[in-house]
Amino acid sequence: MTTSPAVPAPRPAPRTVELVLAHSHLRLGSLALARVELETMAGMGLLDTGGIIDLAEVRWRTGDLLGAGEAASAALRDDPEHPIALVIAAEAASALGRPTEARRLADQAIRAS
Repeated sequence: MTTSPAVPAPRPAPRTVELVLAHSHLRLGSLALARVELETMAGMGLLDTGGIIDLAEVRWRTGDLLGAGEAASAALRDDPEHPIALVIAAEAASALGRPTEARRLADQAIRAS
């Protein structure tokens, strides 16, 4: 009996330098710079799921809750268990007067963390 060699799992595409830099700006608190970088890349369609989550977070941290909620919802389509995206989506749902959805998302965030 012959066995076939194990097929390695596909590696995720490496993040671009621009995405890593924008993420670093977000983490270091350079919110205006991070937002410009992420919004520009979003407009060009260059964000991966992590970049969309970063965009949601930077919008949230700069007071754009509805824009943050839109980005968080988009990120949750690719990564439905990401805690930050769930928290932002829950806050946005609450702000839009959808308490049941907000509670569901908050509960999901607690379980995911």
